[in-house]
Amino acid sequence: MASSDQKLLCLNILGYKKPGISSEEYRNYMVNVHAPLVAGLMKKYGFLQWSMFANVAPYDCCVQIVFPSIECFVRMKADPYFKQTIGPDHEKFADTRRSQMMIGWFTPLMKDGQLVGPTAGADIVVANGGEEAKG
Repeated sequence: MASSDQKLLCLNILGYKKPGISSEEYRNYMVNVHAPLVAGLMKKYGFLQWSMFANVAPYDCCVQIVFPSIECFVRMKADPYFKQTIGPDHEKFADTRRSQMMIGWFTPLMKDGQLVGPTAGADIVVANGGEEAKG
């Protein structure tokens, strides 16, 4: 696991389903077929977090992946299993020509209901009928 002061990268893949596939079929395939194919490689190459949001207008999904260095991603994409199995599997359910990716620095601000990182020491202000209380 990354140390608390280590900068992490976050890759967001904004995806579209192939024409003719329903939203439910797309989500089911990604979660129950594709994700199990990818999971072992993500663990092998040191990825830290991975999640998917389905039906995110105007996209059909957003996949979010957090990792400690670009080398994790590069090594996974170069792995023979990725090239032979995972890459081609994308073509079964995704409109890869329309998908978009964005990458940047990941800064968690809240985890498990607790403020973390730069927000950890912030006062909590609760608005209640125009009154504010600090707690």
